[in-house]
Amino acid sequence: MTLSFITVIGVVLASVIALNFSEVRSGIGSVFGQSSPDESEMPEEDEELAELADAGSDGEFNVSDESMDDGLPSEQQFADDLHHMTHQKVRASPKWGSLAITDERIEQMYETAEASDYTYRKFYMRALEDWMEGDFSNAVQVHNIIWTEQNGNVGKATGLMTPEEEEEYIERHFE
Repeated sequence: MTLSFITVIGVVLASVIALNFSEVRSGIGSVFGQSSPDESEMPEEDEELAELADAGSDGEFNVSDESMDDGLPSEQQFADDLHHMTHQKVRASPKWGSLAITDERIEQMYETAEASDYTYRKFYMRALEDWMEGDFSNAVQVHNIIWTEQNGNVGKATGLMTPEEEEEYIERHFE
């Protein structure tokens, strides 16, 4: 009787462990903040924006980190700043760096891009034009294009934050 009781307990424990392991394995991304994006949460990709990001000479989004003679930031610094601004809008983990999105900053970034000879000048201007209209639906795409250029391997944006999540982010990082 003791042997069959131990066998039953062993089978039950093995089942519980196997069930928990499969739940952990399927949810491991969410543990690290990288849950699979729900297709309904992902904004549609802006094809024009994607084409502008591919407009570089070699078909890849590559930016220079050389200082500009005209007093403008390097294109790498500009792209980093834009990327840090997207962190206020997108679900991604981890996020390194943040810049608050303000009307003034968007306008200043647009004017900088417009005055520049950045390789991806039109990409930046197109993204920022939407932002100036209050449309941040391209933030995931902008984030991931720049993230890819930076050889990102963790922290890919998986969707837009809810207004509540964004408010919490603002409180944590900017207030």
